[in-house]
Amino acid sequence: MRLTMKSGLVAVAFVTASATAGPIFDEPPGGDAGNSLTTATNVSTTSGTGSVGLVKGEIKGGSGLVGGGGDFQDLYRIYIADPLHFSAETLGLDVNNELRDPMLFLFNEAGHGIMAMNNVGNDNLHAKLVNDDGHGNALFTEAGIYYLAITSALSEATVLFGNEIRPLFEMGLPDNQFGQVVPRGDWAQLSLDGWTPPTDYENIGLYEIGLNGVESMPVPAPAGLALLGLAALSRRRRR
Repeated sequence: MRLTMKSGLVAVAFVTASATAGPIFDEPPGGDAGNSLTTATNVSTTSGTGSVGLVKGEIKGGSGLVGGGGDFQDLYRIYIADPLHFSAETLGLDVNNELRDPMLFLFNEAGHGIMAMNNVGNDNLHAKLVNDDGHGNALFTEAGIYYLAITSALSEATVLFGNEIRPLFEMGLPDNQFGQVVPRGDWAQLSLDGWTPPTDYENIGLYEIGLNGVESMPVPAPAGLALLGLAALSRRRRR
């Protein structure tokens, strides 16, 4: 069964068998998920409830000039309901136009970096995030709103440190090229400010991100219904 929102904002599909639980969320057709905290796309089902097991989208590319724009980063606003079981993983696609070398990033609601990954290994260019510091300890424990980004490698998250733009996770360093990494301590409490350009402007294409522990962002009630709800609450209080 497939449900599509009339506005063309999102499409949500229910699958009978999948490696992930819950419906599929599609990047807005013909649009872009955004790449900043203010333009990120909410990952929601049509009802605003239930789990979300898969995000599908496309890094479309564009200008090869530094600062020239283009679509090399997609940022999603997600609701992590089960932090201890959270994971996000890029999946291999049986298509010729897949994003062959993605990167994944996770930020908290304030835009502070939590974890990121360039490559799983030397022979595996996919990325996977798990809520574990490598010693069995969770990196975060609070359910709530977070930001999940996928980028064309090596387009890395940056922060403004004084008057300097710094790469938040330093993914280009030898020790940070493989496996999951955390922000440098000096910059961990700084919010996402932008992105470095990718190293390969031809590294574009379709992607899928398998999710665990994620539920739909609540769908805001229409303004009229919200006003009716406030009026009803007011009447109850007067009684």
